[in-house]
This record gives sequence, structure tokens and C-alpha cells, in this order.
Amino acid sequence: MNSITEIRGARPLLTGPAILHPTDFGPTSRLALAHAVALALKTHGKLSLLHVRGVDEAGPTRNGLSPVTDLLVRWGRLTPEDRFADLQQKLGFAAVCLDVPARSVTAGVLGHFEDHPVELAVLTTNARSGLSYWFAGSVSRRALRQADTMILFVREGQRGIVDSKTGEIRLAKALIPIDGHIPAELAVSRAHALIDRLGVKVEKRLLYVGDAPPAGAPADVPLTLGQGPVAEAILRTAASFGADLIVMPTAGKRGLLAAFRNSVSAQILEDARWPVLSVPATAPDLEDAPPR
Repeated sequence: MNSITEIRGARPLLTGPAILHPTDFGPTSRLALAHAVALALKTHGKLSLLHVRGVDEAGPTRNGLSPVTDLLVRWGRLTPEDRFADLQQKLGFAAVCLDVPARSVTAGVLGHFEDHPVELAVLTTNARSGLSYWFAGSVSRRALRQADTMILFVREGQRGIVDSKTGEIRLAKALIPIDGHIPAELAVSRAHALIDRLGVKVEKRLLYVGDAPPAGAPADVPLTLGQGPVAEAILRTAASFGADLIVMPTAGKRGLLAAFRNSVSAQILEDARWPVLSVPATAPDLEDAPPR
């Protein structure tokens, strides 16, 4: 049975996204946790921490939200004397921590998506493969088929869009590769809405690898044409543009899964010099769109 610790007292009203961060609270997930907390704080959203542990391991010995308040104290947003119940009233966001034994991860993730729609998930990627263990086996296949979720991938020790020491958002430039198959305007619109909530001014740049812009490319975002292997062109352009974030549009739910298995997205994640935001371009006619 999951144990749930929740911060209550809905003042001020929550206006931002539901954010999910699966974590073991280990040292390799500290940067991702800082991103999840900072994004929830800036957007006035609700943060759900999903704590995964071995089924034979003892349950948590302290409040699962302690790492959240520890960060907020370090960032000067709370004092050590503030209570968990003060979090939403003082800072305008809510948090919940679910403790899930490893053997019930699939059921826990599915249940969370079914009962609590998630707009954004923040995941730590694996240093060996570039992919989080969340994308192994049935957990990803079953859970993400039911989720229309943006996913932010970050890796400990690499570049992020949040300063883990201060909680400051460091996002000035975003590169958005498009491929002509996925209606990029839908994904760009979703990414734009999320970035707007962060209260930062971001220069966006589209990238198409080819000789001419594809039909339907958003007209209000500057576009660069690249040449050569797609993944190399994306990474090369991200470096020359000075990108802080790479936004990867995906073709809805089916494309969301496929994006993490094909060579282009895998190479971008494995490189890890930039955090990657996967954004489903959701529309009824996308179920059979070719995956990126």
C-alpha cells in the first residue's frame, strides 16, 4: 500500500501544471529533483514525488517531502522553522510524496497517471545509456501509452536549466528540431506555454535538417537549415546557437515511446550536454504518424 504525505491548505490557488518526479532520493537524482521543485515553484503547480524502493527495503524514516523543504530553505524561500503546511500558503505550490515498493512500480505509475493527470515529468537519465530506468520494460510501455506528458530529461553533473544552489531558472535559448512529419506548431505551442509560466524570456530557434523548410513550420520562430546526419546536426547547432535546452517534438503517445528508441533521440540524450524536453504534438490524426 502506498503511503501518501500531502501538503494541504489551498492558498493561494494553484494555477500551474501537475509535475511528476520519480526518484530514489539518491545522489544521481539531485539535479532532477531541483528541477522538479523549481519548476513547480515558478509555475505554481503541484509536484508529485514518486519514491521507488525495493520491496524488501524499510519504508522512509522521515517525511518524504523533507528533500523539497531542504532545497527551499537552501534557496532562501523558507526558514528552518517553517512547517510543511506552510509551503503552499507561503509559496503557492503544493507537493505530495508517494512511497512505492519496487514490485508495484507499474501499478503505482499507472494509478498515478489515471487518477492524477500529469502535464510534465522530470526524469534523471542514465549515464551509460542516456535513458532513465523508467524507460525499461513494461513500466514505460504501459504507463506512457496512457500519458500525454511532456518529459524533461536531465543528468546529474551535466547542464541544467535550474541552478541547484539557488533555484534560479537559467533558460535563455531553446533549440527545437523539426522533421516535417510531426505538426511542430502543436509541440511548439505546448513548450511555449510551459516556458511562459517560468517567467523568463527565451529565444527559440527551429532546426530542420534538409535543403528547404518543411510545409507547416511555425512562421513566428526563426528557422535554421542544417546538413549532414540529423543527430550530429542537432548537437552542432545547439552548440553554435548556445542553447540551454533542446525541445524534441514527438508524434503524440505513440511517438512519445518511439522517440526514446530511435537513434536520433537516443544520441541526443546520450550526449547529455543539454537537457531535453520531449513534447507530444497531440492531435487525433497523429496515432499513425511516422515516429521521430
